[in-house]
Formats: sequence, C-alpha cells, structure tokens
Amino acid sequence: RAEHWAAAAGGTVKTRTAPDSASLTSFSIRATAVGVLVALGVLAMTIGLIRSETAGDLRVLTATGAGAGTRRAITGATAGAMALLGALIGTAGAYLAIAAWNRSARILTRVPPGDLRVSLLVLIVGLPLAAAVGGWLLAGREPPAIARQPLG
Repeated sequence: RAEHWAAAAGGTVKTRTAPDSASLTSFSIRATAVGVLVALGVLAMTIGLIRSETAGDLRVLTATGAGAGTRRAITGATAGAMALLGALIGTAGAYLAIAAWNRSARILTRVPPGDLRVSLLVLIVGLPLAAAVGGWLLAGREPPAIARQPLG
C-alpha cells in the first residue's frame, strides 16, 4: 500500500531489512555522556554561585570550629541533591514529552531496552553521585579572611 501511494505521488519507498541498532546504541551512549558533562558543568557553576552567596555563613561555621570536612559535606550534599532533583525532573519531563508526542501513555508502559536502562541509571544515579563527590572534593578550602567582612 505504501509503495502504491508513493508511486501515485511520484516517490519511492525504501526499506531496511534489519535495524542498525549498533549505531543507535553508540549514539545513545555518547549523547548520555555529553548530557552528563553539560549537566555537571552547569551544576558546578550553580554551586559556585551558591558558595559565593553563602561565604558569610561559611565564615561563621569556620569561626565556630567547623572543619573542612563539614564544609565539604555541606557542599557535596547540596550538589548531590541538586543533581538528583535535576535528573528526576529532566527524566520526568522527557517521558511527558514522549507521551505528549505520541498522544498516548501506552509507550510509557514498556520498559526501555537495556542500553536505555543503563543511560537512565547513569543519569539518575551516576550524575548525582558524581556531583556529590565532585562537590566534596572541591570544597575543602578554608575561606580567606575569616575575621573580616568582605568589602564590596
């Protein structure tokens, strides 16, 4: 029927015998990796802004005896929580967009293939874990000039 319709419109129909799943798999893995790197970059900038806004609070924590471990834990927990929330909202938004595009929720009842499950696992578990570890590793520096208020 498709060939008949295409011929009537002056076109042709081409079909593949087998889907090229290897190229789709590698594309999915690369797209997930790029997405995670972009998300971590945006998250690092956001955490940097939050730390600069809360520098006074960090000074108070340091003055009251909080060590580098406490500051690291606060930053790591903040980064991990923000990454988890972003991953969950992003995944839910993507599935809602799929449902809206297909105008049916039936597509959401199927479990994604193995490679997509791995990608979702990396996004929902790996991204927050990487953010928490990165925040903890990069947040141990003692704030300068604890005793004075910044000028400006």
